Amino acid sequence: MVKELEQLSSLEDRRVSSSFLCPILKEIMHDPQLAADGFTYEGEALRGWLKNGRETSPMTNLKLDHLDLTPNHSIRVAIQDWLCNP
Repeated sequence: MVKELEQLSSLEDRRVSSSFLCPILKEIMHDPQLAADGFTYEGEALRGWLKNGRETSPMTNLKLDHLDLTPNHSIRVAIQDWLCNP
C-alpha cells in the first residue's frame, strides 16, 4: 500500500497529456471511447451523457452522426504506458 501511495504522489508531480483526460470528467480515462465527433471520452461518462437523451457532442454541441462508440486502443495503451513508467 505504501508503494501505491508513493506512485500516486509521483503522478501528481507529472504533467498529464490533455489527450489522456476525458473532456467531460477532466480525469484520466480508463475506458477511452471514440465518439462520432472525433473526440475521445471516458466510456462511462459519454454513455451517461447519451443515456440522458442527448444526441449532441459534449465538445461542439453539434448533433452526432451516430451514437456508436469505438474503443480508442491507442490512447488506452499510451495512458497505461504513462501510468506504468513514472
